[in-house]
Amino acid sequence: MAEASVVPTGITKRRWTGFLWVALAILIPFAFLYVSARRSIINEIRQQAIGVAVAAAAAIQPSDLAEIYGPGDVDKPAYRRVSGYLAQVQVNNPDVRYIYVMRRSENPGTTERDFEYVVDAPSRDIDGNGEIERDEMAEPPGKPYKANNYPAMIRAWHHPDADNRVFPDPPYPDLMSGYAPVKNDKGQTFGIVGVDITAATVSQKLLVLRGVVFIVWFLLSLLVLLVLQLYYQQQEVLEHNKALASELATRNDMLRAANAQLAHTNERHRREMQLAESMQMQFLPERFPRQDKIIFDKYYLTCEMLGGDIYDVFSLDEDHVGMYVADVAGHGASAALVSGLLKMAVSAVRDHKATLAGDLPANLLDAPRALERLNRMLMKEIPDYSFITMIYAVYDIPNYSLFIANAGHLPPLKYDPRADKVVTLDVPAGMAIGLSEDATYQVVEKHVQAGDKIIFFSDGVIDTINDQGEEFGIERLNELVLRNGKEPPGKIIAQLTDALKTHRGSQEIRDDYSLLVAEIR
Repeated sequence: MAEASVVPTGITKRRWTGFLWVALAILIPFAFLYVSARRSIINEIRQQAIGVAVAAAAAIQPSDLAEIYGPGDVDKPAYRRVSGYLAQVQVNNPDVRYIYVMRRSENPGTTERDFEYVVDAPSRDIDGNGEIERDEMAEPPGKPYKANNYPAMIRAWHHPDADNRVFPDPPYPDLMSGYAPVKNDKGQTFGIVGVDITAATVSQKLLVLRGVVFIVWFLLSLLVLLVLQLYYQQQEVLEHNKALASELATRNDMLRAANAQLAHTNERHRREMQLAESMQMQFLPERFPRQDKIIFDKYYLTCEMLGGDIYDVFSLDEDHVGMYVADVAGHGASAALVSGLLKMAVSAVRDHKATLAGDLPANLLDAPRALERLNRMLMKEIPDYSFITMIYAVYDIPNYSLFIANAGHLPPLKYDPRADKVVTLDVPAGMAIGLSEDATYQVVEKHVQAGDKIIFFSDGVIDTINDQGEEFGIERLNELVLRNGKEPPGKIIAQLTDALKTHRGSQEIRDDYSLLVAEIR
């Protein structure tokens, strides 16, 4: 039978006394940490309430609020639109207990503290007891509300703000609220959106914080106890270290072998990425059709080895040329895969002959229907977090007409050499591809003449940041096109890329960008 290890009583007392003192010493900074973290969580909840209020305010039309003044307006479409939207915000934000729209009262003798309800979120059984209680009912339009104790609500008429603590608001539970103004295009405030988060929600988050702080403190204190025990067992540690040294040498040998394998794997990955980059570049056209009637030049730059931008030009028949520029959300390998799917989908639409009843026409001459077809094809293929913006155009050669449809992309520019000016070819921006299966698109016909230059580009061009944090911007792009508009497409591309490089300075490329310039002959 092995001998039991006997530890003198004095040593045992010193161990536990040392642990208690160290644990108490650790507790003090943890108390300060908890106070700071608590303040941070409350501020986070304030910012959450402000953020939800700002997002909701941006989606509400002032014109709808202008139609709602009393209980009799609850059946108006404007009230139902706003109320339904507020209900959806509640569903998407579980922490939000109440959300509503108020305006300052216009009754005689009122002050800036006097508000009235415009639209409240619909009544709902919040506690799930099967009954709609008083604090779960929607307030009717026109009901007055005193904001004497809510300075943040008063300030929110001018800018977003939030309560700095939990306030009582009978008959409702204790709340912390955030507010944001609903403004029109002229900056005039029509009302404020209020977002309430209950004190119970705040308490739950603080309870989690207290639990985490306690667990970390306990574990750290336990670690100190182990360190003290190791100190009193110095001889055992020395012997153990010898064994560890031998084991470490063995593990070092294993690590060197693993590093060699990792280097081999990295090299293989690099070669595979180079192959993928080469394959992606093959998706882009090297030659352009109908150079006798329309001249093209292009530029393509990625922020990683693989990119999410793509463009193409192709003949549809003797009289028509199709062209597009697309930008996949994000960049890198995932965006490159999605751009490859788009390339294949366009090819499939070109080759497909629609015969089934209800099938979308696969005629790329019809720009909006082509985008609708591509959208339906790609909805189930691209990841949920991704989408594609795309501008698609068909050039009618005999009639000098450009038919353009837009799926959430930046509209192209046109340089008119006769007037020596640059204009934006305004095209209604439909929904980006991959967001909704029922998305529809409009077509715009633009007349062009010989000598006109059409410039297609992705948002990476105008979003290029310089060392001062300034974007390249659409105005600089317009100025460069105007200055070089009479040059051939290749010269325009060169001037634009030089300007982008100069503007970027020492900043890294943060997004892919592509340019496609067409000259009408």
